[in-house]
Amino acid sequence: MQVSLILAAGGAGTRFRKAAARRNATSSKVLFPIAGIPVMLHAFSAFEKIPEIREAIVAAPAGEEKHFSKIIRESGWRRPLKVVRGGKSRAESVFNALAKASPASGWIMVHDAARPFLGEGALRRLLKEASGAEGAILARKVVPTLKQSDVRGNILRTVDRSALYEAQTPQLVRKDLLKKSYAVSKGAFSATDEAALLEAIGARVKLVENEDWNPKITSFSDARLAEAYVTSQKWMVCVRNGIGRDTHRLAAGRPFWLGGIRIPFDRGPLGHSDGDVLLHAICDAILGAIGAGDIGEWFSDRDPKFKNRPSRKFVESVRAHAAKLGWKPEHVDSVIILEKPKLGAFKQKIRARVAKLLGLGEEAVSIKAKTQEGLGPEGEGLAVTAEALVAMRRAVS
Repeated sequence: MQVSLILAAGGAGTRFRKAAARRNATSSKVLFPIAGIPVMLHAFSAFEKIPEIREAIVAAPAGEEKHFSKIIRESGWRRPLKVVRGGKSRAESVFNALAKASPASGWIMVHDAARPFLGEGALRRLLKEASGAEGAILARKVVPTLKQSDVRGNILRTVDRSALYEAQTPQLVRKDLLKKSYAVSKGAFSATDEAALLEAIGARVKLVENEDWNPKITSFSDARLAEAYVTSQKWMVCVRNGIGRDTHRLAAGRPFWLGGIRIPFDRGPLGHSDGDVLLHAICDAILGAIGAGDIGEWFSDRDPKFKNRPSRKFVESVRAHAAKLGWKPEHVDSVIILEKPKLGAFKQKIRARVAKLLGLGEEAVSIKAKTQEGLGPEGEGLAVTAEALVAMRRAVS
């Protein structure tokens, strides 16, 4: 069985965005960090050991395609990856992704990017059960008592729940039948899941009962509950802190790069690379937390290939190495020591850039600026120094 995985990540998430904005948190529910890892990457993790999954196609919010692609690739995903623009509805997003599926895949598996806790066992059961059908979905028996009401809110009857199930994802369907349903079904783009599309053409879809917790993050409260769940698990409690510090002389005619942002000034840090002391300190902190040496060992100032290299490239390399070892950044606290120029107008831009480089929400990044009151090389305007403390988290068994 060759399967193309479609990750539906293009939803607007209006309710989540409004609640997140009130809390100054990441506004995208699929990028919201749970234990330092975006919800979407939690969702991806169940598929990494499944050989039937030959590729992943992500339907991302319009305008976010490159950003989503970068996040996924830096997470360590090594199979073919395509990122497409999501549609106005879930069904339209899946349709856009379906058009990019490999001709070699006979099956399509669709999973909600906002479902972070899919179990590998449930996924393997789904693959097994689908082989003798035209489609199969994970589902959970309805447990609460259900009431049917009239238009005024009066109870008409108690609904028999013995044969009722709550549909979940992933949903696994034959590619040719899914394409057929989109082609012939009226209102296909209004369908709420792939099972409904196959039902419309009379295909057989099996229910695969799943008792594991497989929630969909819809509200901000869901995200907080998911965070509490993850941090309570033994396999998510390994946290290490690393510290980093870097100092560079200031020289006339050099561009002033700080935290990946160019600061207008008549001098800039002197260095083999672009001299970005904050990103260098963050690199050293990450490397220290995972026990992988220091920035000088990784990016020697004697190596010509690093001459004038943007320091964001160093951060990307170090973060990718950490991800291969299972480590993810969770929080950054930093101090920049500098007399001039004043950084008040740039701190938020630096914060946003650092957060993006590390795949974090801005609420997980702290940027502070201090002067030396005229003391020492920083106080005399001769140098700039940055110190960083980075917390890293790893899943452990």
